Amino acid sequence: MKLYLQGDRGKALCEHCQQVVGITYTRRDVPFSDGNGQAREILVGVCDQCATTVAIPPQSTPAIKEARRQQLTSIEARLPAVYLDVLDAAMHSVAEDAGVQMRKLFFSYYFSAPLVPALEQVHDGFAQYLAQQAEVRQIPAVNAMKRLSLKVNHYVAEDLARLLQATRMTQTELLKSLIAQIRLDVLEGGNPAVIADLRQLVRLGL
Repeated sequence: MKLYLQGDRGKALCEHCQQVVGITYTRRDVPFSDGNGQAREILVGVCDQCATTVAIPPQSTPAIKEARRQQLTSIEARLPAVYLDVLDAAMHSVAEDAGVQMRKLFFSYYFSAPLVPALEQVHDGFAQYLAQQAEVRQIPAVNAMKRLSLKVNHYVAEDLARLLQATRMTQTELLKSLIAQIRLDVLEGGNPAVIADLRQLVRLGL
C-alpha cells in the first residue's frame, strides 16, 4: 500500500468538474455523506480546480471509522436476565446463526415500527406468564440481571426518542415491553409478517 504524504500530487475523477483533474493531498475536515458529523484533519485528495474532496487514501480509513464510531449513541439498560434470554431465543428462531450483535437489529426494527397498542398490557401479560411458569415448574424466584448495551446511529436513536415520547415509558420499561412483544410476534408465532421482515433483515445483517 502506498503511503501518501501531505503535498503529494496525483490525478482523479472529480464529479463536480466532470473530468479527470489534478489533485493535491492535504489535511481537512470531511463531513459524512449523511450530514451527521465529520472526520477531522484527515489526509484527502483535493481537486486543484474546485477544491472538492475527490480521493481518500487507505491510511485515512481508520480515522474515518473512529470518527463515525464516536457519532454512535449508546443505549444502556439493566434487565432481568430472562428478558435477554427471550430476545436471544427469538433471534435464534429467526436465524440459527444470529449472534448477540443482532439484538441491535431487532430493536431497530421495533423502534421504527408502528406503535403497538396496549404495549404495557403486553408486558404485564409476559410478567404474569413468567410468574405462572415459575409456580407450575416449582422454580424459586430468580432476580438475576444482565446489562444490555447497544451502539446505534442517529436514525435509530431518533426512532427510540419518538417511541419514548409516544409511550411515556422509561427506556428500561420500553425495552422490556418490546421484548415481550417480540416474544408474542416471534416465539409464539403471532405475526408471520414480522417474522418475514426480521428474517430478511437478519440475512442482510449477517
